Amino acid sequence: MQTTPTLSFSALKSYSQLFFLILLSFTLMTPLYAEDEEEVDDTKYYELSPPFVVNLQTNERRMRFLQVRLQVLGSPAAIEAVQTHNAPLRDVIITALSAQTRESVNTPRKKKDLQEKVRGDVESVLKDLTGNKQIEGLYFTNFVIQ
Repeated sequence: MQTTPTLSFSALKSYSQLFFLILLSFTLMTPLYAEDEEEVDDTKYYELSPPFVVNLQTNERRMRFLQVRLQVLGSPAAIEAVQTHNAPLRDVIITALSAQTRESVNTPRKKKDLQEKVRGDVESVLKDLTGNKQIEGLYFTNFVIQ
């Protein structure tokens, strides 16, 4: 004779409780995933192109040049504002970069200071033109002194 396995009441109760706990955990976790999907980060990077090339201030006979590539970080609306007001933004950036000497940008700290100055100038122009500073970040992606 063949016997069939049978589950005792206590084993059946344990499986039911386990199933209930798994079902409950999925139910409780679902709203957490739904909330995360609503908070989509739509910030984007935008490269100001072409690169900035300026003469550095110098007392030497030989001219020195600075080439910088910049990217801004912001919402799609901020990027659109940067694209719309490209000419005044490039002007303020070129003015800030061309006021530099080789000595004023030859250390990481001095480059960071210049980056912060340029970001402040860009935010100021955007605030004047749009009423909002708009961008969330400004980054040097290439920095060459020649």
